[in-house]
Amino acid sequence: MSDKDEIKKRLDEQAQQIDRDLTENPGAALEVDPELAEHMGAFEEDAISLEEAEDASFDPFDAEEDPEPEE
Repeated sequence: MSDKDEIKKRLDEQAQQIDRDLTENPGAALEVDPELAEHMGAFEEDAISLEEAEDASFDPFDAEEDPEPEE
């Protein structure tokens, strides 16, 4: 087996283990090294900037400051 095949096999095994871990613990945060992340299809988000994402998550309406309902 070539070195590339060995590396691919090792990355596949690690990816399967991560899948099992996340299936058993949904929502868990797992650290993945960059090589494995790339193998699993990860990519850098470039559709929006971090600042745009933070702005989009801001809720301008505060529930405690809602006006009294009109009668």
